[in-house]
Amino acid sequence: MRSVLALLALLVPGLAHADSLTGQHALYTLTLTKLRTHDITGATGQMSFDMVDGCTGWATTQHMTLIIRNTDGTLNKTVSDYITWESKDGKNFSFVLRESDNDGKEQIDDAGTATRNQDGSGLVTYTTPANTTLKLPPGTLFPMQHTEALLAAGREGKKFIAPPLFDGTTADGAQATFVAELGYHEGEKTVWPALDGIPSADVDIAFYSRKNDDETPNFRTSMRYFDDGVATDLTLDFGDFEMAGKLTKLSIPPAACPAK
Repeated sequence: MRSVLALLALLVPGLAHADSLTGQHALYTLTLTKLRTHDITGATGQMSFDMVDGCTGWATTQHMTLIIRNTDGTLNKTVSDYITWESKDGKNFSFVLRESDNDGKEQIDDAGTATRNQDGSGLVTYTTPANTTLKLPPGTLFPMQHTEALLAAGREGKKFIAPPLFDGTTADGAQATFVAELGYHEGEKTVWPALDGIPSADVDIAFYSRKNDDETPNFRTSMRYFDDGVATDLTLDFGDFEMAGKLTKLSIPPAACPAK
């Protein structure tokens, strides 16, 4: 299911406090919370996210398994893997996206690299599909930069931002996004000691295709985003149904790169 991969990309931590972030391992349990269709009767899943500080860039690996139960009792299983590298200067980005179905048959296989200019314009070169290039419009952000922008907006008290995003989760280039800032929290004690004292923002993020003027988002998600890039209290709105993502495991390794 391609739409959930937009969420996976946004789980990549931002650079708001890059000097104090060395990486993370997070595991989320997905449970069905709302149905808007009679075609399915249930859904469950799990999502993991790993990030490594490569000193000059961030390497991420994200894995998701989603199982949907149909009205006839059959199950549809989707397995997605999303791997990225983004340079800390925001100029270079590489991605691999694979998604398979019940039988392990690959349904999506996208890969490539992208480069950004000073004004956010740039170029995507896909290796899969082969021989495909797309231009990025001015103002485009890669996932790290997008997360940094929404965290900064929360700290500054802004109500919304709407930057284009390129994350490699579609073969159509950059997506339009609309980020609503729902509230900002100063650091406080949480159920996760690693997050104690870290400010956070409640955000709602909608993703749109830039190819048309449809006001209905392709996918929508909300979450509590901590300034170190950890996300909790996820809501995934697929249109026909919604799922909640509960953080069930979190570890942040010691710093691996020299402090700047």
